[in-house]
This record gives sequence, C-alpha cells and structure tokens, in this order.
Amino acid sequence: MNSKQVNPKLSGSYAVKPEVPVGITAIGMYVPPKELSNTDFANIRLSEEEEAFFGADPNFATNKRRFADGEKAMDMAVKAAKDALETYQIDPASIDLVLFTSSCKDLSRLAPPIANYVQTQIGAVNANSFNIDCGFNGWLPAVTTGASFIASGFYKKVLVVTGETIVGSMDNRDCKTLLMGDGAGAVVLEKVAEGDGLLSFHLMSSECESAAGFRVTGGCGFDNKWEIKPYMYIAPESFGRDLPALEQYVPHSVKESLNVISKTSQDVDCFVFGQQSFGLNYIWSKNLNVEYNKVHDTIAKHACMKCANIPVSLCDAVRNGRIKKGDIVAFGDQGANWSISSAVFKWCI
Repeated sequence: MNSKQVNPKLSGSYAVKPEVPVGITAIGMYVPPKELSNTDFANIRLSEEEEAFFGADPNFATNKRRFADGEKAMDMAVKAAKDALETYQIDPASIDLVLFTSSCKDLSRLAPPIANYVQTQIGAVNANSFNIDCGFNGWLPAVTTGASFIASGFYKKVLVVTGETIVGSMDNRDCKTLLMGDGAGAVVLEKVAEGDGLLSFHLMSSECESAAGFRVTGGCGFDNKWEIKPYMYIAPESFGRDLPALEQYVPHSVKESLNVISKTSQDVDCFVFGQQSFGLNYIWSKNLNVEYNKVHDTIAKHACMKCANIPVSLCDAVRNGRIKKGDIVAFGDQGANWSISSAVFKWCI
C-alpha cells in the first residue's frame, strides 16, 4: 500500500464522550439471495495498478457479493428492520423515531423520505421519521444522531436503518464495481445501563470534490444495457491519489474516540470497519497497532456495501459469537469528499 505523508487531522472537530448511556438493543440484517462472483463481471480488464490493489486481498479471486436484482433499497431496509424487531421481540409501536440513511440514489423516490416508507411498512405507528444524507459514510453519523435524540430526552427508542443497491448503481465496465455489494442493516437504540453502549464518537469532514460520489450520467448496468441514471463514480487514478489519505484518516478518528475515554486500541475486543477493501482494513489495523485477527472482516462474503457495511458486518459478528456482551467494539468508516467517522461501544446485548 501507500506510504505518502498525510496530515490525518482532516478538520478540527473533537471526539465526544456522551453523558447519557445509549446502546444498541437490537440488530438485524438482510442480504439479497442472488450472489455474484468476480467472473460474472465479464467486461472488466484490470490495469497493472488495479491488479496490485486487488492483489492485496488473499481471497480476491473467490470473493462474492450480493446483487439486489430487482429489489429496491427501501424494501431491503424494511426486511432488515423487521429482522431486528422480530429477533429481539420489539413492538414496532414502541419506536419513536425512524432514521434512514443510504448512499445509493433512486430517482423514483427522491421524496418523500424513504424513512417514511420504512416506518409505515414495519408498523411504527407512533414514530416520526426522516432521512439522514451523509453519502457513503452515513451509518455512524445516523447512529450518533439517534443516540443524541435519546440522550436529550426527546425520544426513548430509535430505529436506524439502511439499504444499499450499489452493484446496480455502478457502470459495470469499471473495475471498482468488484469492490461492491448490496445489502441492508438496522439497529434499535435505547438508554442502557451506566457504562454500557456508546462510550465515544468522532466525526470529521472536508470537501474533496475529485474523490467519488454519485452523478446522473450514462453507463452500463449489470445487463450491459446503456442507460441514464444515478451512477456511482470513483475518479480516475483514485487508487494512487486517495488511498494515502484514507489509510490515515480512519485510524486517526478511531484513536480520537479511544483517547477521549482513556483507552487504546489494545483495549478493544473487536474492530468493525467500513469494509471498503481488504487492503484498507489491513492498513487500518496496522496503523492502529493491532493484529488483523481483531478485525471482523466480511469482505469475502459481502464485499463493500457502503452504509450497510457496518450493520451487516456487526450483525454477522454477533450471530457468529465474535462479539459478546461486555466486549469493547470500535467502529471506523469513511466516505469520499471526505467524511470520516468512528465510535466505541461497550456491547450490551
């Protein structure tokens, strides 16, 4: 990977140590049934630079991802929300607020907010709902927003949910689509016992227009038909230009979240990153001075699902016994242009 010198302090924002304990009391996920392998993307030819980047992943040749073939992000979000509520036996009528975040764009549903649809479909008849738009890095800002509403006393129970249809939002002649997958995740937030739940968080951001985003433009979907729609783009030469910054930003943010509660990376039982790629996960763990076995990695199974990365990986870790009650869990994520986030939780379910 890269070794270019980068100032990891993207902005002067500071880490926060919440005074009111708010934790995750339910978690759910949904991934579409259709699975794609690298060989399904027949039009992609990798350059030498791209071969080197993907070659950092020892499982790259056999990596899989799910494809939301005909499924919408908002319907997958409903399935993830229902999974969380049913698994943990939570009455939807007890939800006070539904927050939805996603990076993918659906021109047929720019308004009203998808959060309203999720709220109605799950039967959260007593809830308010709205979307939070923070691009690729929407999950942790949405979770900290929900926790803030609870800590303020305004609401008691908040559902944070996402759905991503990234594979269908990329020009599938571009190698970057090999990083992507589709899925949805959800958590319920409530006030918890003192010392549990969200211990700290850190958010920082700065505009970087050249990095990545969504544009309404032409491209080829997975059916190889040319069409105009919102396509995710990653600027040319981004591997060489942007990776040195990404390698530094997320570890810096995680350290800020740990420092404010007088902890170090050695105190963390499990790290769950944004699963952008194996190479970035590995560098982030290295820059945090922890062995990679402390990182819960779902890239080989699900690839990068943007806003759905953390909740799906977290749910996978909990269901497989990788994260247990009482564990210290650290999260780190990034969005291009730039938006960086981290948080530390004491797991309480």
